[in-house]
Amino acid sequence: MKTILRNFLSVLRRFKMATLLNVAGLAVAFAAFIVILIQVNYERSFDRCHPTADRVYRLELTQTGTFGLILPRAFVESVIQSSPHIEAGSLIYPYNPAVYFSVVKNGQKIGYRELVQTCHPDIAKVFDFPIIEGDRDCLNDPEKVILPESVARKMFGDQPAVGKALHAEESVQSKDNREYTVGAVYKDFPGNTQMRNLIYTAIGETYQRDNFGASNYVCYLLLDNPESAQTVVDNFNANFDFSKIDKGEDTRIKLTPLTSIYYMNESQDGTIFRSGNKEVTMLLFFIALLIIIVAAINFTNFSTSLTPMRIKSINTQKVLGSPDAVLRRALLVEAAIISMVAWLLSLFVVWILGRTEALPFVDANLAIVSNLPVILLTGVVALVTGIVAGLYPSWYVTSFPPALVLKGSFGLSPSGRKLRTVLIGIQFVVSILLIIGASFVRLQNNYMRGYSLGFDKDQVAIVRLSGEIYNKSHETYVNRLKEYSGIEDVAFAMEKVGSKDGYSTNGGYIKEKEFQFFMIAVSQNFLRVMGIPVEEGRDFSPADKLSEDFVYIFNHAAKMEMNMEAGDQVTSWKTGRIVGLTGDVKFTSLRSGENNIAFVTGNIPFPMTVSYIRLKAGTDIRGAVSHIRNTMADIDPSYPYDIEFYDEIFNQLYHKEENLRSLITVFSILAIIISLVGVFGLVVFETQYRRKEIGVRKVHGATNMEILEMLNRSYVYIVLICFALAAPVGYYGIKKWLESFAYKTPMYWWVYLLALLIVLVITIGTVTFQSWRASNANPVDSLKSE
Repeated sequence: MKTILRNFLSVLRRFKMATLLNVAGLAVAFAAFIVILIQVNYERSFDRCHPTADRVYRLELTQTGTFGLILPRAFVESVIQSSPHIEAGSLIYPYNPAVYFSVVKNGQKIGYRELVQTCHPDIAKVFDFPIIEGDRDCLNDPEKVILPESVARKMFGDQPAVGKALHAEESVQSKDNREYTVGAVYKDFPGNTQMRNLIYTAIGETYQRDNFGASNYVCYLLLDNPESAQTVVDNFNANFDFSKIDKGEDTRIKLTPLTSIYYMNESQDGTIFRSGNKEVTMLLFFIALLIIIVAAINFTNFSTSLTPMRIKSINTQKVLGSPDAVLRRALLVEAAIISMVAWLLSLFVVWILGRTEALPFVDANLAIVSNLPVILLTGVVALVTGIVAGLYPSWYVTSFPPALVLKGSFGLSPSGRKLRTVLIGIQFVVSILLIIGASFVRLQNNYMRGYSLGFDKDQVAIVRLSGEIYNKSHETYVNRLKEYSGIEDVAFAMEKVGSKDGYSTNGGYIKEKEFQFFMIAVSQNFLRVMGIPVEEGRDFSPADKLSEDFVYIFNHAAKMEMNMEAGDQVTSWKTGRIVGLTGDVKFTSLRSGENNIAFVTGNIPFPMTVSYIRLKAGTDIRGAVSHIRNTMADIDPSYPYDIEFYDEIFNQLYHKEENLRSLITVFSILAIIISLVGVFGLVVFETQYRRKEIGVRKVHGATNMEILEMLNRSYVYIVLICFALAAPVGYYGIKKWLESFAYKTPMYWWVYLLALLIVLVITIGTVTFQSWRASNANPVDSLKSE
């Protein structure tokens, strides 16, 4: 042990820079590994935070698409009552927009806009809500609500929230009640669950209870044990009359485990179900492994590069009687200690990253105490990495005959050189692959954000109103806004278009042929405000908003599918006529293909709470925003509102893609830097060994440039061979990833060339920088020292 400690301290004293680079490189690599592993664990453990997770199932129909997941209330009630194996069940209405609530503090009304989901009282039992205050069963009283801790603290500070009054300034779903009392407060759910941190309130006892036609609800069931799932399904399918729901003769129910929903890719925008991509999760894990492999290779190369400087000391100990096994064990322990020191430093780096929130593209909580299993696992990985990375250097540095080394000369084995070439080649392949991947992820993101969606999204501000403000004051709102010379017009819709992957889905018949479409209720001037031209027929007119029948304008995709024309009749839950057809308009993300979209106006009984404010070209944005704020303050000073532009909306819509881009970009740069440090270490070794050769060449007239060219040539060949290996793998991987998008960037050839050039330029620069001193050294000194 004394020998091991003496050698380790000697290394720290003699090779400060090399040890510092080793430790720093490993620490950064381990930090990246820990962060990625925490994120991967966050995705893999989705919905497992609930104590009942293994017994919770989502009710579905075998019918594919949205209507297989969104069900009528009467049908849900029938399933919940169908089996004694169902301990509890709850429907959830997922479409409620943020509701305007107010509380009174010190005699002053303060407003909040909070998301609400109406549900069955048993929701807290199904998911075993972590109640920290109040009664879990409080939703049996329809005038009570359950709040997340974050909302309770925002509204009521540190005071107990249970029993506090909450006033809804607009109706919640169709309930007449506006006065609520806080019945319970639950600890906020983590981000990796389908359950949202929002206000839960009980659905009306009779609302749509006997309705088998209106599909509006998601249903979750709590079973007595997981083995009962098939029994519940078989029993219901055998006894229920499915003709009641008009979903097709072969329609049946099925149950999907809660823990399986996340990777089913049903709602990439996360509006109804939170979804992830298993391939992306595996890609992140693969990147984490690559970073560790690259770091281990660096460690090996750096340790090997110290051979010319350590070999005399090691072999002196051999001459004095130290066995090879003892020396090798000492070197392995030294490598393990360096690796564990780097791991401890990496924990500090991760702690700093978590405290400063320096990685906003990482969804997971980076707190050390919240991820102890992952932290312990990475500690084991760090120890194994140190031992594995130290195996070859410990064998190599003790493999020379003592007499040969003590004379001042040692050889470089061809097998050792081949191994180091292979190791550095792996680093080059990894770097090239990551550059290609990061480039195409960025190109795809730019493609999605720059794709022409068929409407003029620039110079449009969006403000969501409350239902009450719309019903009482929307005309005042428009008139006040248009007093500002830079505001051209204001339109309304029931949806914030361009913000998600799906909207209210409706079925209907045209020319006796059935089809489905997204229906977006709008004001009569909506298309003009949004810059959507009508290519056939006419635009909406002021008279259309008084029509008892709906007035439709469909997009090009619907026209092509149904061969529709202006003047055709639409038979749906409310009949109407088609007055016009637009061009290609896309209001969903580019993850999905073409969508049938119907813009609808008429005597619509629901408030169209999303306002679209068209600004004139050249308008002072700050002045316009200030005028909007003043207008809102005059109408309702306590109403909390946001003013959004489409850049912000697209940031939210493509949140996952943006996060993936950032993750791959950051860790690609990191892997490249680590790889180049490995190149640096290998060049140190080669220049130390080839000093005599360089001296002889200079004596025979070789110039500095010729020496540098000689030293660079082998690395250029290695990079070219690695590129030939990496390019096909990168092409296949990117091709498979892009298949998940309906609209995708072309596979540009120049991206591959760019990756090659980046690695070549940086490698040549690194080799030249490190070799410059050797090529400029006095050949007499080099030959004399040899």
